[in-house]
Amino acid sequence: MVDAILATARAQMREDGVAALNLNEVARRIGVTTPALYKYFPSKIALYDALFRLGTRLYIEEFGALNLGQSASGGTAIRAALEHQLSFAIRNPELYQLILQRPVPGFVPSDEGLAEAAKAEGIAGATMSRWIERGLIAPKGPPERAFALLAALAEGIASAHIANEPNLPVGEGRFGSLVPDAVRLFELAWAPVKRKPRVGSAARRRVR
Repeated sequence: MVDAILATARAQMREDGVAALNLNEVARRIGVTTPALYKYFPSKIALYDALFRLGTRLYIEEFGALNLGQSASGGTAIRAALEHQLSFAIRNPELYQLILQRPVPGFVPSDEGLAEAAKAEGIAGATMSRWIERGLIAPKGPPERAFALLAALAEGIASAHIANEPNLPVGEGRFGSLVPDAVRLFELAWAPVKRKPRVGSAARRRVR
């Protein structure tokens, strides 16, 4: 029953907007009375919170499956991260908006929901730290600012895409096609510094 309620709520939010979630409508679509829903979700805020936690967990699972910490290059890693954000937003627009855009006035995630969100941010931040440690990227400045910059750009592309051309896949449309351009910008800005090979003492003597 819980799964049915969550799925129906997601469908209604996709059609009518995230802030328009209505328990009466959810109950009508499932075929039960509204009071029957209260056994599972005593309020609309409780249902929003369950959806927030669901969206965050799905995001974590999909991001972890990419195994971006083992990427072969900085460009490959950044592109995969940007495309994941965009793909998740296209496939789950109602959850994406709920967990990243705060479209519901007055809704504040529970402590459990905030802990899930902090976990997601921690995993993504740790992944970027591995890129830096492996020499795939060399941000100019603190790693946390680099992470915030990449996250902001990823969210901007995804949000603009689902707001304007939500039916187009990754790589298409005015905003969905920007990922390669964004990757090139980061590759230029965060290119690892190539160290010059050290000259041995014998070689130095020959030079003299």
